[in-house]
Amino acid sequence: MARVAIIGGGGFAKEVIEIAELLGHKIVGIFALENSLKEYKYLGYKDEILSKRDSYDAIHIAIGAVNQQGIEIRNELIDFLQQHNIPSISLISPKATIAKSVTIKEGTFIAHEVLISCDTQIGNYVIINQRAVIGHDCKIEDRVSIAPLVFLGGGVIVEKESMIGVRATIRQGIKIAHNSTIGMGSLVIKSTKPYTLTLQMPSKTHKM
Repeated sequence: MARVAIIGGGGFAKEVIEIAELLGHKIVGIFALENSLKEYKYLGYKDEILSKRDSYDAIHIAIGAVNQQGIEIRNELIDFLQQHNIPSISLISPKATIAKSVTIKEGTFIAHEVLISCDTQIGNYVIINQRAVIGHDCKIEDRVSIAPLVFLGGGVIVEKESMIGVRATIRQGIKIAHNSTIGMGSLVIKSTKPYTLTLQMPSKTHKM
């Protein structure tokens, strides 16, 4: 198995490391702004990724894309790795259920109890978090983040750099345009336009 270095030192990094170790990979250390995961060797941050290249076989970016800042940090790191031809390993939980016809590209993370149905395509540097359900013939483009408990019907297209929040439901055949954000709990029944935010109406409390 591979010697894997992790970029990121927060809670999401803990989830990523657990799956990497379940798959038999060796975690050689953490690249982060500070050494927050004390049980793993601290390797420095961006400048050291190149100087310590001989210490790892591949990298996985374990920084979540839960807001615009997270997306920008991930994109900067992805661009840096690609510029310097540093390989990124995909980490797919052994507890996920993935049809044999699914294709998954580089640097992608798939968490526990995710279900991905037939003939779906998953791009580079995608995050699919716990218990998300991806229907048949979907296309998830590069750098998309899908939160826990999301449901995508068959034939959904999620274009690059989009975020889908916790428990969102996307009707079959819908296109989520690039750089869209779908808020938690939203029910999406129409395709979105680029650089838009889709939100469920906030709840109201009524007097009994």
